[in-house]
Amino acid sequence: MADEHSFDIVSKVDLQEVSNAVQQALKEIGQRFDFKGSKSNIEL
Repeated sequence: MADEHSFDIVSKVDLQEVSNAVQQALKEIGQRFDFKGSKSNIEL
């Protein structure tokens, strides 16, 4: 049955949205009480 059917999966990444998500996460890390004083970082 697998021989009869096939399909391709395509994923497109919007790099601007990735950048926005990283910036938002960094902002939240900086504001959260439980992360105060930690050396948390996110890099692309």
